[in-house]
Amino acid sequence: MPPNSFISNCYIHFSNKPEIYDRITNDTIHIDPLVYPDGILAGIAKDSIIRNSKVIRNTKFDVQELSSEYLIDHIDFMYTNWKNSPWYNDIDYQQFCKYILPYRAINEPLSDWSGKLYKKYHHILDTLTDKNILNACKAVNEVLAGDIKYDRRWIKGGLGIQSIPEMERNRSGMCDDMTVYGICVMRALGIPVAVDFDIHGRIDLGHSWCVVFDEKGKTWSFGAGEDQPGEHIKTFDMYEWKKLAKVFRRNFFINPEGLYAKVENLNEIPPFFRARNITDVTHEYIKTFDVEYTSQTLPKNQKYFYLCVYNERVWRPIQCSEVEKNNLSFSGMGPEIMYLIAYYFANQIHPVSDPFILNKDGTSEFISGDGEPIPEFKLYDKIRGLGFIEKDKPYQLYIWKKNTWSNIKEYAAQEDSILTLRDIKKNTLYRVEVDARPFVVNDSIVYW
Repeated sequence: MPPNSFISNCYIHFSNKPEIYDRITNDTIHIDPLVYPDGILAGIAKDSIIRNSKVIRNTKFDVQELSSEYLIDHIDFMYTNWKNSPWYNDIDYQQFCKYILPYRAINEPLSDWSGKLYKKYHHILDTLTDKNILNACKAVNEVLAGDIKYDRRWIKGGLGIQSIPEMERNRSGMCDDMTVYGICVMRALGIPVAVDFDIHGRIDLGHSWCVVFDEKGKTWSFGAGEDQPGEHIKTFDMYEWKKLAKVFRRNFFINPEGLYAKVENLNEIPPFFRARNITDVTHEYIKTFDVEYTSQTLPKNQKYFYLCVYNERVWRPIQCSEVEKNNLSFSGMGPEIMYLIAYYFANQIHPVSDPFILNKDGTSEFISGDGEPIPEFKLYDKIRGLGFIEKDKPYQLYIWKKNTWSNIKEYAAQEDSILTLRDIKKNTLYRVEVDARPFVVNDSIVYW
């Protein structure tokens, strides 16, 4: 049986998938994004259904939902699998409790998955000649590639993370769905795994994936049904938008060193830092740098400040620092990302610095808005975050100035794929329309 500490961690976990009902008949309404040709239409349809239906968004905490029978059956089954695994002697009891035993991966709806997934996939292990953890993970993941597929329609058209039975039925999902399914399959087979994720710094949203622990405790990232261990980590260098600012590991156990543990009132810190089971593992993926910042004008009544990335039209905090004599230090940051320093008050982020780029060598280059004038500059093809430039379509140009976005001018594209901007400046942050990614123009090049 696991130590009491495993059971005591159940109270921090929950699922919060909304339930939709017909306003008249009270019948349950199921939304299927796969009946629509693309994610945009799936999202429009979902929003329309929600507006005209009764939606219950109740959070279901595990301590209220889990039965003792469920926990006992799950624990006994997973313990037996661990004891019978070829790598049993290489995984200690604490690793088992952390990376094999947990009955959930993220915030997916609970289900009785362990025995069913074991029955479905355990035959794969019988085919292995060299039965080590990494080989087993790769073999299982190769089979998963034929069972589940990533489909963008679930991002806008879905209703949160799918349960394991839903994934088995739909055979597709967004990255969180894929990750949950991969994690549960691996754990059902006694393979130690966890969930890693990031908040993007160069595009919107974020991403999640799996990580497996080999016999020596070394971590290997992989995409469930996609990139294999050893190959997956290379994908972060393949595209500039995948560059990492921070990587976090979602644990089942509470992280006692989280910011939440240092404050009395959780409402005083951003929601992201209220999570009790997240650990920073950026150093396992990239070379990181500490960001130092000194200012005599930092608000005196603020104890904590935050380093933010621009994501989904807002500055999202991903690292914190306690102030010490007007000095801030943000540890372990990924380079080639735009950041901004801010504090949190009254449920809002309040900037205290200009945006800046953390360069490859760890130096910071502030976007101060005082660059040389550019009489004319052309944006070609796409506006990142909006799509292709359309002829005669009006576009609003915004500038980041005095810690806020201000609309400065409207432009109309004179021809397809070209938008001509006039009287802008170098080293200044702009965006075209509120949904677009911000950009800087320097040396006749646009940097999104």
